[in-house]
Amino acid sequence: MTESTLNRATHFSIVWAVVLAVLTLVEWNSLDREPMSEQIFLPFIERKITLSTTGTSATAEPGTAGENFSAEDAQHTLQTHVLINFNGPLFLVYFFGPVLIFHALGMLWSRLRRGS
Repeated sequence: MTESTLNRATHFSIVWAVVLAVLTLVEWNSLDREPMSEQIFLPFIERKITLSTTGTSATAEPGTAGENFSAEDAQHTLQTHVLINFNGPLFLVYFFGPVLIFHALGMLWSRLRRGS
């Protein structure tokens, strides 16, 4: 029987890389479509929401329906700014951390098998 050139740790690492890449792309695309309503599950994708108001002064003319408002009253519009960031170093930790764990466990397993 021939031994495979890729051990189980390498197989698990490849599967982990593909799963993490697919999850990241799906999460990023869903946030790109609806940035306010979607919940973020991956810790390396960050969302910052800022609200700002812009005001334009409204003048009330006597005899109009708005005469109970003073001239200083303003109509305000609320603007929402959503900034989505990708934290690259944290992604690398989540990418390579499990890969290192898989390979460490694989080396430990092979050492234990040879020792017994």
